[in-house]
Amino acid sequence: MPSTRDIKRRIKLIQTTSQITRAMELVAATKMKRAENEARTSQPYSARGRKILRALMEHSDVDVSPFLKTNMKGKILALVVTPDRGLCGALAGNVIRSAMALLSKYPKEEIDLMTIGKIGQDTFHRQGYSIIATATHMDWKPKVFDIRPFAKIALDGYSTEKYRRVYLIFTHFVSSSSSRPAIRWLFPFSPAESEDVEFLQHIEPFAHGPKEQEHATDNFEYLFEPSPEKVLPYVIRNLVEMEMYQALLDSNASEHSARMIAMHSATENAKELVDDLSLTFNQMRQEGITRELAEISASNA
Repeated sequence: MPSTRDIKRRIKLIQTTSQITRAMELVAATKMKRAENEARTSQPYSARGRKILRALMEHSDVDVSPFLKTNMKGKILALVVTPDRGLCGALAGNVIRSAMALLSKYPKEEIDLMTIGKIGQDTFHRQGYSIIATATHMDWKPKVFDIRPFAKIALDGYSTEKYRRVYLIFTHFVSSSSSRPAIRWLFPFSPAESEDVEFLQHIEPFAHGPKEQEHATDNFEYLFEPSPEKVLPYVIRNLVEMEMYQALLDSNASEHSARMIAMHSATENAKELVDDLSLTFNQMRQEGITRELAEISASNA
């Protein structure tokens, strides 16, 4: 049975730990507020971009741009966005499990991966996947140009038929207390008929997001200057870059939110544990005092 000295030492250690978790909670809350503002500010632009792209697809010939075609050969490319650090609950594990469920549908030798975040990089490296591009420490003040090398690999690879499928796997930010893993189909813009329909039910195609379906009846007439062949590649490249950038912003906001919640729970649990140990300490101290009084009374009798 531990002594009162051991319990007192344990209370002090837990109080020190709770101070650390409280500080981490405050830091995460500050970062989360900034990341949430950035994610929410860019969401309307990203959503409108998907709507414009869908309209362009409907009013353009497939032969106008290689990005509008469906490649029937090539490898699979996926960009996976995970945190650099832990202490954010099950967020990283959920993203990796979603990615594994997707990638398990294809032979490993046919898959190229791009990763943002050290957890994803280390996990997929241990699993033996081919990682062709990676980046870390992009969870604070990310910019669009940070994502451009990844977008260039995806765009150039699909236009040259190096890849037949391009996926984006990240954490979609819903609110400060809610987020969920998301898989977005970047290329081809329309799912190929040869793909398994049941397998694709949980995947949101980039150009056909469910939030924009209510506007599917909008009818616009587009005038391309100088020509669709000149304009469409730039539009598509910019929109794909924006979609990857939005995924990075969503993932960052989700990470800081999850870490804030996890550190708050750790701080509250530490307080409860200190209360329990303090009660035990006081009980043992009272028992010791009672025992000493009894011994004194017995010696004087």
